[in-house]
Amino acid sequence: MPSTHAIDLKNSAWTPLHILRETQDPSSICISTINSPRLAKDVPYANAVLKAWKGESKLWPTNDDSDKNMSVGAPFTYLRKEDGAIFNGYLVAPSKLVKSAQAHAAPAVILFHTGAGPQDIFLKWKADALVQKLQCAVLIADIISDGEGYAWSDRDRYEVARKDILTAYEENEEIARWKLRQTISAALDFLRGVEFIDGNKIAGLGWCMGGHPILELGLMQEDSVKALVSYHGVFDGVKDHLEKMCKDAKQTDSPTRVLIFNGKEDPFVPQNDVNMAKKILESQGCDVNIMNFDSVRHGFTNPAQDYNPSDAFVYDEDAANSSWESTINLLRETLI
Repeated sequence: MPSTHAIDLKNSAWTPLHILRETQDPSSICISTINSPRLAKDVPYANAVLKAWKGESKLWPTNDDSDKNMSVGAPFTYLRKEDGAIFNGYLVAPSKLVKSAQAHAAPAVILFHTGAGPQDIFLKWKADALVQKLQCAVLIADIISDGEGYAWSDRDRYEVARKDILTAYEENEEIARWKLRQTISAALDFLRGVEFIDGNKIAGLGWCMGGHPILELGLMQEDSVKALVSYHGVFDGVKDHLEKMCKDAKQTDSPTRVLIFNGKEDPFVPQNDVNMAKKILESQGCDVNIMNFDSVRHGFTNPAQDYNPSDAFVYDEDAANSSWESTINLLRETLI
């Protein structure tokens, strides 16, 4: 579906991501300022992500024209047209695309955040990695209207926003999480307004809370969405109002391919919820595969979870690497 608007790229504040990656004072990204949002819970969190980000960047290919392949990012706001709610996305792309602005040149990947919110340095790392590996564009999407990083500290405000976006209600004689769908549509519409993005080649990745928009995107049956991936994604509260969808199975010649990565010891994601999500997505024509990791708990993709005081959260290097490698392979098969 073509966009009805164009995004102003020329006047945007594009910044090379390697500047953030090489942050010398991690405490500087643990606070919110007038010019920048808070990107980390604390210094140990920031250090853990930065160390992993720097380590991975050493494995990326380099050439003589390093500026051409540099990842650059810029903040953008977009509106949910139904009520005018403002969301705070961050677009990352190869510098060569931003400079040339070739029409419909690159596929795009949307990243959906955890309960830490969209202002998370972990997502900047993953966006940079995707750009370097696939030369695609990446939108870090916002589903709770968090531009300053309030989710790191104001948990009451976060819980209100989470409940609001995930509540199902009836509209046009159908019960669904309409606000979440409308918010996802706003992000899709934003991407389609970027001149160097191919709006027909889009994928979505979600972590933890981001499992909800991954499931919802599969139900929305957007032809442009070719692949979806969930990492320790939570699917709580969906069974009662979505189970009925399984009764009317749909078929498609080009199904959206879905990968669900889950830890068998994850206390927040019961296997029954994972199986229900698979059943629901398959009923809508998706091709779904689940990879369950033995002895793995919640948050296994993020090395900063080693500093989480809760035993429910533990980083697992093998599970993190295996799920990421499988994701890159899927995106190459479906987008490139």
